[in-house]
Amino acid sequence: MEIRHLRYFSAVAHHGSVAEASRRLNIAQPALSRQIMDLEEELKASLFVRGARGVTLTAAGQQFHKDAERLLQELEEAKERVSRITSGQLGSLRIGMTPNYTWHPALLKPLQKFRQSNPSVTLLLEPSMSARQLEDIQTGKLEGGFLAWRSDEDAHLQGFTMFRNRLLLAIPASSPMAKKPPARLKDLRDEPCIWFPRTRSPRYYDFLIHQCLMAGFSPKLVQLGSDVSTILGLVAAGMGYSIVSDASRFNCPRDVVLFEHPDLSSSYDVEFVWSDESRSPTLENFISFLRKYTME
Repeated sequence: MEIRHLRYFSAVAHHGSVAEASRRLNIAQPALSRQIMDLEEELKASLFVRGARGVTLTAAGQQFHKDAERLLQELEEAKERVSRITSGQLGSLRIGMTPNYTWHPALLKPLQKFRQSNPSVTLLLEPSMSARQLEDIQTGKLEGGFLAWRSDEDAHLQGFTMFRNRLLLAIPASSPMAKKPPARLKDLRDEPCIWFPRTRSPRYYDFLIHQCLMAGFSPKLVQLGSDVSTILGLVAAGMGYSIVSDASRFNCPRDVVLFEHPDLSSSYDVEFVWSDESRSPTLENFISFLRKYTME
């Protein structure tokens, strides 16, 4: 039994006439009659009662008609799913995201729009620091990630900029400096500074330390926070100041005041990064969507 047998049978059952079905299917009536007879022989059952005015389904034919219609519908749905997978409109993507960027509208808005236009694509967002994301993308644990500090040394990693991040001074709202921030960053050399372990993000850590050294001082590190939320929480508690990215504007506690500062003029790119070695149709669709969004 082949798929064409199901289609031929369904057409005859629908029209109640071999002659009409043959016209609709654009095949010769004798050939269609032969196909129906072959099907009945294989099933060892009569599917139609033949009469002068057409054909009607037997009890066996009625049941087979229901089953054939269901199988043909499932076949069409399977073809549609394959087509959508091939075009990247169906599937899942495991995407990394640096925790501090979770609230940034430059990422939230395109993710929301992609979800609306691609409801059959599941986005599995995994919070992870940039260094870890890069490792996971290279090993295939992640299809891509929103991160900073991509190395140009790995030719397999590709990416494009989603937005630029500047640095801000984070000061407790209870501190006198909240009303009058220091004119020079080096005036903070004796103030307690909230930082994070270098192992969390080596390149970002070195970038921040370099900014401080360029400003003429070395920060007095007294507390280490595992992530930006913890760091801002410690600043809010009055434990010290910190230097954070301007992405922190979107999830900053009320007890923390953020300032732009002339000694913090450097910025860095936040990119969507992926590996050329594992580009699925779904990932291609996602990349294309993000590219178009960033160009709007």
